[in-house]
Amino acid sequence: MIVAMVAFMAALAGTGHALAAAPATQTVTVRYGPWTIPGGTMDRPGELPNVVSAAPKPCSNCDIVGEKPDLVYADGSTADMNSGPMLHHFVISNLAAHDTVCPFSPLGDRIWASGDERTEKTMPDGYGLPVKSYDRWAMLTDLMNYSAEPKTVYISITYTIAAAGATTPVRSLWLDAGGCLTSDYSVPAGPSTHTWSWTSTVAGRVVFANGHQHAGGVHVKATDDSTGTLICDSPATYDTMGGMRTIVKMGTCSGDPLATVRFGDRLTVTSYYDSPAARNDVMGIVHAYIAEG
Repeated sequence: MIVAMVAFMAALAGTGHALAAAPATQTVTVRYGPWTIPGGTMDRPGELPNVVSAAPKPCSNCDIVGEKPDLVYADGSTADMNSGPMLHHFVISNLAAHDTVCPFSPLGDRIWASGDERTEKTMPDGYGLPVKSYDRWAMLTDLMNYSAEPKTVYISITYTIAAAGATTPVRSLWLDAGGCLTSDYSVPAGPSTHTWSWTSTVAGRVVFANGHQHAGGVHVKATDDSTGTLICDSPATYDTMGGMRTIVKMGTCSGDPLATVRFGDRLTVTSYYDSPAARNDVMGIVHAYIAEG
């Protein structure tokens, strides 16, 4: 279900779409699902792991300049660990394009994602991710439930969009400490770091980035080792929900630019954990967006 929340501003009524610092926008909310998560316990939550489904786009041709995800019940109220459900993660991919960092990934181009931190992404003025009529989106979801009762939920994403061609296009850079084969990796009990590097096949200006980690994560950062530049350092913020200490926020970085990347630069993602116990299923991801050229 797609619900237009705000009408286009009058400027979009004219012919042509000249590049503007802050183009006219509208917000469109897309509700994905529903999914019914089995009941569970605090020690053994119910789970729907890595379900793949088709994902409607918020438009046929437009530029997305912002994205805000949530996990909700049918009435639109937020579903979180205080009532049982956890948005372990979702990934929206464009199956009509290749991933820039991992071009042989069967997921296609991973363009939007979040865990239970539900990170809101806002591009700097004048930048946007283009959506084309031929793009085919798919969503991978992993949902958990700490309540004894099954819970039916939806992923609700509010997109802020501008007219097609109204912004400088960006593309996704998925920098994953797990590498290209899997996002999961293992950590010991106590402090640890894990790194993975990629030789850039693109050049341009990185303008937005955010991190994703699991419980025990401290922060995750991306650097350009060739220039000694910090691209983004994303700290994890914790709170108690449903009686558990959990990540409720991951830091975001925005700038015009955050960093300028050249062809052949070595980009490294470094994930820092301080886990109370050894685990084999953690993640450390910096999801960045680059304007080429």
